[in-house]
Amino acid sequence: MPISIQPYTEDKIAAVRAFNARLAAGGIAPEFHFPEHPVPHWLPKKDDRHIYQEYFLAIDDEFVRGGFILKYQEFLLGGKTQVLAYYHLPVSEGIVNRKFAGIGVHMLRSAMKMQPTLFALGMGGFDRPLPTMLKALRWEMAMVPFFFQVNHPSRFLRQIAPFRSSSARRAAAGLAAFTGAGWLGIKALQRIHSRDIPGTSIEVIPSFGSWADDLWQRCSGSYALIAKRDSATLNILYPGGKSFVCLRVAGADRIAGWAVVLDTQMRNNKYFGNLRVGSIADCLAAPEDAPAVVGAAARALQTRGADLVIANHSHPAWRQAFRSAGFLEGPSNFIFAAAPALAEKLQPFDSKQLDAYLNRGDGDGPVNL
Repeated sequence: MPISIQPYTEDKIAAVRAFNARLAAGGIAPEFHFPEHPVPHWLPKKDDRHIYQEYFLAIDDEFVRGGFILKYQEFLLGGKTQVLAYYHLPVSEGIVNRKFAGIGVHMLRSAMKMQPTLFALGMGGFDRPLPTMLKALRWEMAMVPFFFQVNHPSRFLRQIAPFRSSSARRAAAGLAAFTGAGWLGIKALQRIHSRDIPGTSIEVIPSFGSWADDLWQRCSGSYALIAKRDSATLNILYPGGKSFVCLRVAGADRIAGWAVVLDTQMRNNKYFGNLRVGSIADCLAAPEDAPAVVGAAARALQTRGADLVIANHSHPAWRQAFRSAGFLEGPSNFIFAAAPALAEKLQPFDSKQLDAYLNRGDGDGPVNL
């Protein structure tokens, strides 16, 4: 019986649990297992929302052999509103049993037929299985730059993964931290391009109001591709009572923009050790106000005690804003990939994708941070 792609329904819960058990037996970590309930805990489809998720399964008779998630959201693309779908958490039994190696491609081709204007974000680097598959199916891809700002260099040198990868590197980092050479070097690098934006104020907000709609209307046309960020969408994505902090940034005479940040104490994290990591997960402003928003968000996280502040952003104006705020650019594994139907609307892709407005808020949200 051929593999069929079906929506995830209640009667498939037991089969999904059995699928996950087979993945676990093959050594696959729990974070790569498929959700064991058909209703998404984040962004379920309800009411008249234009942003939601749906789960799909690859069915082989009574067995589940794979699954993927589509997140639907309105974007402004070339000045017109269009629904795009984010393709994520594709997992198949092919990663533990070569008999099912073709299921990953089958799921991806099916998703492209269901929603031609697909995109993907993150994925861990060009050499990972999913980007390799996307390239084979003629998706266009570009790296979204990674920025970081070190507030406590000694802790950073002792905890960050690249300096813990060998005894020699651990010793060198420990020496730099002990002598203060690392502190001086990092601070000097961050000061080279750093400049303060005077006259800005920061306010922690419980929700987004009409002012966010005004900001969206004012600045959304500055970007070739940008997810809808009006107040209704933002209050769904970032409701009160969660782990993120929403900030409103005001200039002398108007609201400059907003940022959504996280302040996370890591515990034996494979990248960040036991650092306290601040993340600028999402933000919005007109390009000319980007430096004010980045600088304000970074100061807020520094005040909270973050050892390190990180962010990913695609747009040139925002990339310059991070540099101006004293951020350094590091190696990125955060990829933007566009299916052929979407890439066609962003031609020439090599230059047009630079005008896209993409950060971690456009994927699976402020998770893993």
